[in-house]
Parts: sequence; structure tokens; C-alpha cells
Amino acid sequence: MAPYYLGLDVGSSKTHALIADAAGRCVGFGAAGAGNYQTVGYDGLARAMGTAVAAAARLAGVSAADIAGAGFGVAGHDWPADRPPHLEAIATLGLSCPFELVNDAVNGLLAGTTAGWGVNVLSLIHI
Repeated sequence: MAPYYLGLDVGSSKTHALIADAAGRCVGFGAAGAGNYQTVGYDGLARAMGTAVAAAARLAGVSAADIAGAGFGVAGHDWPADRPPHLEAIATLGLSCPFELVNDAVNGLLAGTTAGWGVNVLSLIHI
């Protein structure tokens, strides 16, 4: 089976998971609610990622064992001290591939500029 790659954008309002094949074609997509641990806790983070990844994997017809690499952009992953509990939440997905974990603002920088650097403006509205 060809390798597949998983990308997650975990935010304060929604979580998106996308699985792509080796040619970069989207073969699976899943969505869930908020995943920022600061609002939903680490159990909520794990649940949001699990829901989104399961939906994407079902659509793609793949399992965790078929994922060759993954990238996680996660709101609330701000400081080195945040890393261990985020890694524990990611471990619940059952992936055995290499992955990278960054703050979700990095997703916007990487997607929005060909130079790999720039300005990313985020806005939060609390009512």
C-alpha cells in the first residue's frame, strides 16, 4: 500500500484532519469541534483529534498503520512545558510514524507564504 500522510489543524473552535497520498492528493478529510486544551482539557483534545482522524481514515480507507508521517498544528501548544501532555494526547491516536507538533499559527505561515516566513494574524472573539 502506498504511503499516506496525516495533517491536523486543531484550533479553539474546530479540528480538521486531512489524509493525503504520496502525490499530495487528498484522500480523506474529517472534522470535529474545539481541541485547544485550554478550553476542552487534554481529554477533549484527544477526543477531537480522534474523531477527526477516524473520519478521515474511514473516507480514505486507511488505518493508523498506513500513515507514514504526520503533522500537528495545535492551538494551545505554546511552550516547551506544553509538549509532554500534548504528546500523550497524540499517543491516543495509535500512530507509529514520525510526526511534528507545532502551534497552529505555524499552519497559517506555511500555507500562506512560499517563502516560509511572514506575518500571520489570528483573531479571537470571546463573548
